[in-house]
Amino acid sequence: MAFFTAKNAGIAFMIAAILNIIGAIVVVILARDTNLAGAAVMAIGGIICALLYFLYGNKVRKGEISDKVEILAQFVKIVGIVQIVSAIFNAAGNAVSGVEIGIGSLIISIIIGLIIIFISTRINDGKQTTGDKLIWIILLIAFVICLLIAILEIISIVLIIYGICDLIVYSFMILLLTDSEVKSAMNI
Repeated sequence: MAFFTAKNAGIAFMIAAILNIIGAIVVVILARDTNLAGAAVMAIGGIICALLYFLYGNKVRKGEISDKVEILAQFVKIVGIVQIVSAIFNAAGNAVSGVEIGIGSLIISIIIGLIIIFISTRINDGKQTTGDKLIWIILLIAFVICLLIAILEIISIVLIIYGICDLIVYSFMILLLTDSEVKSAMNI
């Protein structure tokens, strides 16, 4: 796939990260009349997550992460970390806003993040097992669902910035996942 190059993917992730930072700032601006403190805490979490994506994208763009399977594994790892960071900052933002935080959903989000991080270690462990096939199928389904959600976010207008980010990221991840080199490494 000529369009999928490490440089293009890195640039796409960096653009998505910048858009996410803009989105976090917009959330704070829109919340100024309601609960600024809670929105600010959530926005800090969003900015941290965007910076993680930006740093990852920059490493991919520069070629520090250039192997396609490694790009995939590192992306999945970042998604797991972002899941945990987002859950913590969203819960903290809700707590600051006086909204009941729901410890159960926080714990579930953290567990999901840890599972995603574990899956990332299995992607490029050098083994070609049935588990790799299962992970590939799960990732393909997840990326397609995320792509469809991104389209709905764009259509909603309210979430257009986040939708554009997700559209960019998950389009690249589907291209990467269906690349013959990645499929071969994952026993497909």
